Amino acid sequence: MTNRQDSVRGMDAQQDAMATPRGLREVLLSPGDCSGCGACTELAPDIVGWREGDERPFLVSDVAPDGVLTELMAFCPEGCFEDGDAS
Repeated sequence: MTNRQDSVRGMDAQQDAMATPRGLREVLLSPGDCSGCGACTELAPDIVGWREGDERPFLVSDVAPDGVLTELMAFCPEGCFEDGDAS
C-alpha cells in the first residue's frame, strides 16, 4: 500500500524534473512594443535573434542564465522581456 506522503514526494520530484534547469530561467518575449534598438541581440545573441524583415527580436533559446535574463530585462527600453519562472 502506498503512503500519501510518498505520492506527494513523487509528484514533487516529477515537477522538479519538468522545471527549468538550475541556474537557467525561462525567458518570455513580448515584442509588441519593441522600438528596434537591437540592444537585446548585442547583449545575448545566443538567446535573442533578429528578423530583418519584421524588424523584431525572436527567441533563439527560451532559457537564459539568470544574470543574462536580468540584463535583458534591465536594458530593454520597452520592457519586452520577462522572467517566465517568476511567480
